[in-house]
Amino acid sequence: MKEFLRTTYRSGSPVPYIISTKILLFVLIYIFDLLYDTETITLPLFDQTLALLSLPKSFSVFLQQPWSLLTYSFLNQNLLELLFDCLWLYWTGRIFLNLLQTRQLITVYIGAIIWGAFMYLGMGQLQVFAQQGASYLYSGAVANAAVIGSLLILVPETEIRLFLFGNVRLRTIGLIYLALQLGYYTLNDQSAAGAYAVAIIWGVGFMHALKQGNDWSLLLRKKKRHSLKVVHHKPTGPTYKSYRADLPNQEVIDEILDKISLNGYDSLSAFEKEILFKASKQEK
Repeated sequence: MKEFLRTTYRSGSPVPYIISTKILLFVLIYIFDLLYDTETITLPLFDQTLALLSLPKSFSVFLQQPWSLLTYSFLNQNLLELLFDCLWLYWTGRIFLNLLQTRQLITVYIGAIIWGAFMYLGMGQLQVFAQQGASYLYSGAVANAAVIGSLLILVPETEIRLFLFGNVRLRTIGLIYLALQLGYYTLNDQSAAGAYAVAIIWGVGFMHALKQGNDWSLLLRKKKRHSLKVVHHKPTGPTYKSYRADLPNQEVIDEILDKISLNGYDSLSAFEKEILFKASKQEK
């Protein structure tokens, strides 16, 4: 058990914590339901908890429970929905974190929850959608849609081995899943469909921007100065932005280290590797 807990919760991944929160909430609300059905308690805590943590379509109700902007994504009322939400997050989260960083996954996941909630609330204020479908939203599928959408841009050709089907490209699996989910929401609640579509767009947009060198997750992180010190020499060589002579200044070192953090050491050009090598040699 200690080894399991160590490998699960000390890996630095947010996925185990998200899944654990979803499972604990699911168990909790059904304990409330059991206690009410057996007349151990007289308060319908199951319905009350579900209503308090779900995202209401009515804006006036939302103002009374603003925490639902986040909590709705951690709720599941159906066991199969919980199972598939957790499995999708586990699979896609592992693929994501094998390639990118934790802060980027958190940005995609939490950003989808918030943008999806705004879209749901916005559409809920329109008369044409206000009376259509359920009066509240609770589902982890919205946030999962953003993670899947981001992977369709990052690694669409990755193959996943499926039972009976053999190797199938992630692009094929992801597009079928997203289309089925979006179609389901469109038929049952168009406000939820809008939230789901916005989440997909957010994930796709995040990854497009990242591939172009714009990491939106850095907006939430305070820029840190790296500890590598550089001694400046008289300029005798070519320039690389603020690079002069054999050694770059601290700003250039920061740029190169940020690039390594984002895309790995192999993404550096031979010239950038030479700069970093000379700087580290001088440091020694």
